[in-house]
Amino acid sequence: MKTSELKYIIKEALEAKPMEMKEPYNEIGEIILVMKPTRERSMEDMIRPVSIYDNIDVNEIVAAYEGKNKSAARKAAKEAMKAYEVQKEALKNEMEEYRAAKKAIEEKKTKAKELINKLR
Repeated sequence: MKTSELKYIIKEALEAKPMEMKEPYNEIGEIILVMKPTRERSMEDMIRPVSIYDNIDVNEIVAAYEGKNKSAARKAAKEAMKAYEVQKEALKNEMEEYRAAKKAIEEKKTKAKELINKLR
């Protein structure tokens, strides 16, 4: 390729009009995701509208619905929130039982030490 041809190609490339940026076409439409409940998330935060171009963490999703089906998404969020509350309450009860058992073991341990000291 001659330098004159190369200069012509470069000149054409520099004078060419830039292409317009177009919004990508989304055939699916809006999707409503119901995210897993956490301590920081309220019921409204759990329901999140997304498109196919958003970053989505699959491990955080409870359910997915079409954009029109908000009532089903709210219902799924409410059920997930109830299950989360039940799980949290069960964990709280287990921790109370653990603390009570730990306290009982400490008391038995101190009684055993006292009996051993009396026997000496």
